[in-house]
Amino acid sequence: LAQAPGRGVRAGGAPSLLPPSEVVGSRRGGCGERSMAAQLKEIVDRLNAEPFCCDLSLVGFDEKDPFELMDILKKVLVYLDPKHDVDLREEKPDAMYQRIAEFLHILGYQCSFDIEFQQGLISGDKHTVHPILYWLLSNLEALRKRSYLAKFCMNLEVPEEFLREEKVYEVHQTYKELQSQFKATHAHVEQERQGRMNPSDLQREVAQLDSEREQLAQKIQQLRMRTERDEGFQTLLEVTSMLRKEQEEEARLAEKLAEQRYQLEQTEQLYIERSARLREMREAQQSEGEDNAEAMLRLLRGEVSKSREAFARVKRETEEKFQRLKEIDSALSDPPVTKMDIDNLEGEIGDMQAEIQNLEAKLNEQNQDTRLSVYKQQANLVSKKKQESLKERKQLEDERDSLSKDLSQKEREYEQMKGHKFMKRDEFKNYAASLRDKSAKFKRLKAELSEARHEVAVLVRTEQLLKAQDPTPAGLKETEAMLEKASVEKSQVDRAKGKTLDEISGIVQKINSQLKEKKNKLAPQIKALRSVRQNFQQVEVKYLEKKGTYDQAKSAMDGELNKLAGDVKQLEAEVLEAEQNYHELNMQMSTADSKLARARREASCMRKEEGIRHSPEFQTLAEQYQKQIQLLDEQCKDLRKDQKTVKDTHEDNLKQKRAFMQLEKLMQIKLKVAKQEVQGLQYGGMPTRTVMDNTTMGVERLVIE
Repeated sequence: LAQAPGRGVRAGGAPSLLPPSEVVGSRRGGCGERSMAAQLKEIVDRLNAEPFCCDLSLVGFDEKDPFELMDILKKVLVYLDPKHDVDLREEKPDAMYQRIAEFLHILGYQCSFDIEFQQGLISGDKHTVHPILYWLLSNLEALRKRSYLAKFCMNLEVPEEFLREEKVYEVHQTYKELQSQFKATHAHVEQERQGRMNPSDLQREVAQLDSEREQLAQKIQQLRMRTERDEGFQTLLEVTSMLRKEQEEEARLAEKLAEQRYQLEQTEQLYIERSARLREMREAQQSEGEDNAEAMLRLLRGEVSKSREAFARVKRETEEKFQRLKEIDSALSDPPVTKMDIDNLEGEIGDMQAEIQNLEAKLNEQNQDTRLSVYKQQANLVSKKKQESLKERKQLEDERDSLSKDLSQKEREYEQMKGHKFMKRDEFKNYAASLRDKSAKFKRLKAELSEARHEVAVLVRTEQLLKAQDPTPAGLKETEAMLEKASVEKSQVDRAKGKTLDEISGIVQKINSQLKEKKNKLAPQIKALRSVRQNFQQVEVKYLEKKGTYDQAKSAMDGELNKLAGDVKQLEAEVLEAEQNYHELNMQMSTADSKLARARREASCMRKEEGIRHSPEFQTLAEQYQKQIQLLDEQCKDLRKDQKTVKDTHEDNLKQKRAFMQLEKLMQIKLKVAKQEVQGLQYGGMPTRTVMDNTTMGVERLVIE
């Protein structure tokens, strides 16, 4: 609720209270015209009503001196907050200004709070106090509620260096938690208060329900009397009741069926996602060596990216919810919008619309130049073409969205039928990268195979030459065994490579066929998109040219509008000054007229014209004042006599008072001693006691035995 000076307390688009700009009777920012006489009349009416009951007249209120005005302001502030119930005579002016200005600041009173305002408030100037009274009385209940909430909802600004201490930080956090609890409790209480019905309304509703029940009972009785003679009515009644029960059961089963279908769809979607996940994990496990680890790593990275996106989305949604919750709390803390606020805002809207129409009419009268009409026509044509282009773009975007929806729907249908889902763009890129890695590995192994074949050929030739030179060389058997083993291993490697090559070629052919099908399907759309892009480029070039022309014309028009706006502001200032002078003169004339009428009546009374008297007791006002002055003089004489008597007897009275006080102490001591003597006699002792000696006439003495 605390805010900068001169700014009202607003939250989340909630309408603020009646601004004090309407109080001064001027049109600031489009505010409606209000005369000072009407404002004073409204202030007097509200002060005469509950809960103030001041019994004021318009002339009497206008003639109030500054101290009386501040006393009336104090009454209004005490109604809003009892802490303002202080004695203005004993309070210092600076403390009074600090207290009232701080309270007005919290309530949202819009003014500058400058030196002039301070001096006017301290001196009780009516030009400062009247606007405050009018604003407070116009929003009395709402401001009372705001002053109550300000005690608990106003934030305490604690410097950061103090918050670094642990105890201070814990206390501040506790304060914030209690403040939020208070806001929630207050909102709940307001909601409960609004939701509760008036007891009179409840009684009225109960009476209406009782009358309806009696009417229904009469109708049922009439129907029973009509149907007593019908033999098949009981059977018909049973059948209809069974039909109604079956219909209710059917409706309940339909709702349950819809709920189960929804759960089934969710379960199927979850099953499809889990099956795809399982299939990917199995494919990753079936791959060998480094490919297995790379596939698992890719899957984990995909899961991490999806989780991050989901976390960012949830975080963004949470922040939006918290922001919305803060706006709702601020809106709930504001006072409710009253009918007066709505009327004021509607009046402001009407005034603004009238001003806009007047300015447009003046602008049209001044812009009759034929040279601007050409630019206006061009601007209108460009705007029409722009609208058409935007419509075409919107249609194309809608078509694209519909095609994407159809494509996703077809993919889901194909996935439900075949159990496989088309790869997305990122998945296809990953798959193509894996194929490139496998093809590179295949080329490397193929080169190694060719080298091994070349070495085998060299070895075979070497063997042939050796056999030709020496048919039985040493170690021939070992060499043959090694060659057989190498040939077996080579054949195994060849079979594995051939199998791998067949698999890769099959996958490549499958991918190529899928790509061809996709290209054939997307070919007409790509052609249409190219034509649309060409048209869009042409339209964009034309749009940029027209936009440049439009900007030039708009800059010229803006210059003229700014000039007219300056003239309008100057004229408005002159009108405001004239209105203020008019209202001041009007008030002075009304005051002078009232005084003149009173003087004329007094003159008629002094001339003792027939049927004219000031009152039943006095002929003229002067006689009444003279009578009152005589009474006051007599009272003053009596008071002076009383004062003289008091001064003369003051010393004797003080002596008498001191004597009686001493006598009272003496009697208390006697009572205490008597009590002690009674207690001593009860216990049978012989304590030292005091007795009264009455031997001396008229004198009492204490004798200790």
